[in-house]
Amino acid sequence: MARSEPSSDASAPAGLPPPDARSLPGSVLDGLGAHVCLLDARGVILTVNRAWREFALANGAPPDTHHEGTSYLSVCEAGEGAGCGVGEQPSFAAGLRDVLAGRVDAFEFEYPCHSATEQRWFMARVSRVRDSDPPLVVVAHDDISALKRAQLTLARREAVLADLAASIPGALFRLAVAPDGALAYRYLSPGAAALFGVAPTRLAADPRSIDRQVLPEDREARERSLRSAAAAGVRWESEHRIQGADGAVRWVQAQALPRPDGAGGTLFTGLFSDVTDRRRAEADLRISEETYRMLFQTIPLGVVYHDRQGRITSANPAAQRILGLSLDQMQGRTAVDPRWRAIREDGADFPGDEHPAMQALRTAQPVRDVVMGVSVPERGYVWISVNAMPVIKDGELVEVYASFEDITQRVLLGQELRLQATTDYLTGLANRRYFMDRLEAEFSRFRRRPTHQTCLLALDLDHFKRVNDTHGHAAGDQVLRHVAELMRQTVRRPDVLSRSGGEEFLLLLPDTGRDAAVALAERIRRRVAGTPTVIDGLSIPVTISIGVSALNPADSNRDAVLARADAALYEAKRAGRDAVRVAA
Repeated sequence: MARSEPSSDASAPAGLPPPDARSLPGSVLDGLGAHVCLLDARGVILTVNRAWREFALANGAPPDTHHEGTSYLSVCEAGEGAGCGVGEQPSFAAGLRDVLAGRVDAFEFEYPCHSATEQRWFMARVSRVRDSDPPLVVVAHDDISALKRAQLTLARREAVLADLAASIPGALFRLAVAPDGALAYRYLSPGAAALFGVAPTRLAADPRSIDRQVLPEDREARERSLRSAAAAGVRWESEHRIQGADGAVRWVQAQALPRPDGAGGTLFTGLFSDVTDRRRAEADLRISEETYRMLFQTIPLGVVYHDRQGRITSANPAAQRILGLSLDQMQGRTAVDPRWRAIREDGADFPGDEHPAMQALRTAQPVRDVVMGVSVPERGYVWISVNAMPVIKDGELVEVYASFEDITQRVLLGQELRLQATTDYLTGLANRRYFMDRLEAEFSRFRRRPTHQTCLLALDLDHFKRVNDTHGHAAGDQVLRHVAELMRQTVRRPDVLSRSGGEEFLLLLPDTGRDAAVALAERIRRRVAGTPTVIDGLSIPVTISIGVSALNPADSNRDAVLARADAALYEAKRAGRDAVRVAA
């Protein structure tokens, strides 16, 4: 990216030498962080500062680029640049010529300068020294890598957010409600095009185009609920009909959370969803009781009715099948009955009064998509996704029906995937990623309570390559599994045992002092050495070396204790292996 400035407005770029740069002592130029050189009107180098010379040498630039008396213009035109290839860009040499000839007073050029170990970017600034006679030109290269990396990171994040917004069914929106009640959309995701037939670009030109799609008979109630939510600073929820650009009438659900906008108004951020199918289903149920009864008996979803006291009054065949109980066994039970033994996905108890049906009874509001596990006779725990809908007649809550589907396979698959993500496939131990998360949590706990004792063991099988070379990799895998099981039998339940890679293991010991950790390490060492792996009658002995380290109040991060444990492990290796060593 190049930029030239006309001579009428030009001045030396910020941070460069003043007009009498020829008279400045070398220490002044050397004190500048930018890479600076001074050229005469022919483009010949008069002087360079320390930063220029050191950068050129460190990056393997030819000596011509930093020797006084060399034509810097010729170097750039030849394509060698100032140690990092700016001369490879024709526009830089052309801009330099323009400044030397006096056609412009200043010129800027942005270019990459990546090394083998990092990505870097620089801004080259070329400027005539004002009122110099004979004319002088200053060339400076500023490191803008931090700014470029920040820009690239921001661009990646914005791309991810844009992709997420485009992937969400419905339309994300941001709606401003001014103090006088005026409405204005600040943002609408690409999903609006399918829902409303309105592109975000059109919305910018006509912010009220969505509101005009709301059917006149629904418009007043919708805007009243929105302004009421804005005035109270509470969540806005609305379901209303719209007539889209295609002429079709749809039901739209709006859900949004408020926050003050700093100017006395309210900014709502939320989601428009197409709920036409649900509203039509509800209308169909109201229209035909017979159709409803048929659906109640045949749909694969479980449906259970609760009276105003929460007692089950009716359940369809799917509910009886999913819950493993007959209607007679369910009638009279409530959601708070302990016999359900309901749990959450993390295994914690699911209080009965938080059951969706009980919430709907208390609030007279629908409750949707609540996942819970219930104990089912002869099946163990069955996972269900529950929706609860209050039934209002003549303005009074009369009952609640809960519908649910059996999602056991989906939940078990999710649990299995989470297990795979945290478990070493070969040994069944925790993997390194899970171990590092637990170590980070333990380190945070230690920082809050410095008197808390935690130790870490680094373990490595001795000469394991010989096992693979002598007996094959299949036998090596069996040895790893055997040693992992020996260690698993030796440690406590709260301890975190991990295979960190190859024949290396890590063991985190919460609430354990150094002496106890050393004693455990010795037990593991003796047990591994004394319990060889037996494969088809062949005994394969191995030994293990162990390094022990304890968390220290002086540790700045979790890596410090890992480094000490590794150092102690190497000491054990140097001591002849089959040994335990403690970090200093």
